[in-house]
Amino acid sequence: MEMRLRANDAQGFDTVLLKGDCDLYNAPKMKTAIINRIGTGMRKLRMDFEGVAYLDSTGVGAIIQILQAMKTVTGEVVFRGITGAPRKVLEMSNVISLMKLEQADAAR
Repeated sequence: MEMRLRANDAQGFDTVLLKGDCDLYNAPKMKTAIINRIGTGMRKLRMDFEGVAYLDSTGVGAIIQILQAMKTVTGEVVFRGITGAPRKVLEMSNVISLMKLEQADAAR
């Protein structure tokens, strides 16, 4: 999975652009990188899943751990671009109810 970071937009969010599969092989690296950034002071994160076509239970677990880490530091995580199979996995696991979706994504 490819992961690119765009630092501080106009609303103060760092955006992580994800591309590829968020699975057993890739999700742990993504989680570690993001949690390390939280540890160094990032408090507003946007996770862009537009380029993610596959999400497995390891990816779901990584999302939960990122949400927990950000909650610990009273930060904020928003998600965008979650569609197709990844969205279905998050809906079936009821994790999507824990996630703050950007408005366009929340209406889907």
